[in-house]
Amino acid sequence: MSEQLTPERHSLLSDIAELYYNQGLSQQEIGRRVKLSRPTISRLLLEARDLHIVEININHVIPTAIALEAKLSERFALRSAHVLEHGSSTDEAAFRNLGRLGAAVLTAAVPDGMILGLSWGTTVHAVIEALRPTRLPNVKVVQLLGGAGAPYHSIDGPEQVRRAKEMFGAQHYYLNAPMLVDYPEVAAALREDHSIKEVLQLARQSHVALVGIGSIIPELSTQYHSGYISYDRLRMLDQQGVVGAICTSYFTIKGEHMHEPWCEDCAIGISWDELCRVPTVIAIAIGKRKAPAILGALRSGVVHILVTDDATAEEVLRLDDKG
Repeated sequence: MSEQLTPERHSLLSDIAELYYNQGLSQQEIGRRVKLSRPTISRLLLEARDLHIVEININHVIPTAIALEAKLSERFALRSAHVLEHGSSTDEAAFRNLGRLGAAVLTAAVPDGMILGLSWGTTVHAVIEALRPTRLPNVKVVQLLGGAGAPYHSIDGPEQVRRAKEMFGAQHYYLNAPMLVDYPEVAAALREDHSIKEVLQLARQSHVALVGIGSIIPELSTQYHSGYISYDRLRMLDQQGVVGAICTSYFTIKGEHMHEPWCEDCAIGISWDELCRVPTVIAIAIGKRKAPAILGALRSGVVHILVTDDATAEEVLRLDDKG
């Protein structure tokens, strides 16, 4: 177990890492210089990595399907599409690469001084985890909707804001409220709370929004698994022609917004109309079973930049060809 990380120990770990990684000294040479054994130097280098004093990045080329990107962009009047070539990668590796592709797209879209709004979910989490340190001290990172809470802490809104803030060295704003409450009156009262109202006002001013595209298929719905929506509600949505959701707003495969009072009137977060006014909306989604939801989102016009993979893109285009 590591000793307590005092300033002196942090300095020691940093100095040893500098000598090893940047100056190219061997562990034996460092040991002689600082009067410690080679095994001790090896252990301290591992500790520096465990404590993120040292972070090693391997920048693989991310293969993209240029023809599919062009088809999606032209078909749906997108500003750009970014389509990962799955190739022979495992699903886990492909998901990590999708996050890295999304992180590159997001970083390019957020110059210093912008307001960045973040949704939550597994794909948004993959993007935020793949961000690399970039100094953007005047960026403001804000939650677009309230939190999901346990057991989704790692992919929840506050965690995504915290991580993005750390990677960008940015300012950050938490929306300290649940995503949904039971009654519209409670939601209205919460929206008028001083701290919540200020964050919502900032979210509405977002220059860039990073969102996932949700499905109403039970096994794919994070809102269902987090307890915010019941199985019966999902069936009702399906019967109404709903195929997907962005934040807490639902839409059909034709891209028509379906106002659901039991959800949107009880939600703490950005509304559909407000999301439509965000200048740049980046959506990230993957999975052939999500294709109807992605198609509906693209047809709605709310999405400006799409990040997905080749199998999903092909299925979206196939469904669109069917009309």
